[in-house]
Amino acid sequence: MVTTNPSLTNTSTDFPQVRKLWSGVDITNFGPYYEALQARLIDCIWNDESLKQEILTNPKVVFERETGIKFPANLEVKVLEEPEKTFYFVLPATPPVEEHWYRYEQFASWWPIIDTFWYFYYRLAGATKARAYRECLQALWIVRSWTNEAFRQKLLTDPRSIFEGEMGIPFPADLKIQSLEETSNLVYFILPKNPQLEKLDDSVTVGEWWKASHGLWWWYTSLRFRQPAMNTVTGVVG
Repeated sequence: MVTTNPSLTNTSTDFPQVRKLWSGVDITNFGPYYEALQARLIDCIWNDESLKQEILTNPKVVFERETGIKFPANLEVKVLEEPEKTFYFVLPATPPVEEHWYRYEQFASWWPIIDTFWYFYYRLAGATKARAYRECLQALWIVRSWTNEAFRQKLLTDPRSIFEGEMGIPFPADLKIQSLEETSNLVYFILPKNPQLEKLDDSVTVGEWWKASHGLWWWYTSLRFRQPAMNTVTGVVG
């Protein structure tokens, strides 16, 4: 879906470039490289209001200039900033069947975050509630939507019922939860909030903590997910 121009360099001043050699290994074709590009880019955005406004209005130009990533001309790229009291949940287009296992592995980076939250939720809410939370998220909702159309439609039309029902954790009643469905011609990037501006303390719900961590995870992961599959495995995630 996207290509990399290795000749381009990161141009935002005062921010070091992402290294392409880690321990002498060229890592430009590996997922962590794209995540490092996204980490650098959001750091720049958090500290440069003009850059944030530019990526909101002209995302392709900013991505190419700052990361070397070039999107196809016919692909619409939307970068959104979540309004207050709103959570955007991005549901990517279903990949070809032969890529399912490859993409499933990409999303597996969510598991360490799940298990970390499970530990703290176990401490706060007890074993029974925490166990329901851990078991539901091991299934990875995005991946499940690839082979279960009814579940996908529920994620699109009533995401709150999935989040609260399967996780067993509360989200604020006044929080609007909206799913955004991508297509082969449209992708979304949601800007994570600056952690210095996030109002996360002992008074917020576990759902609000999950919202913040999921948003940051998807910002990191989405760029690598949009790369062409380097290897495919025959199999279906179900």
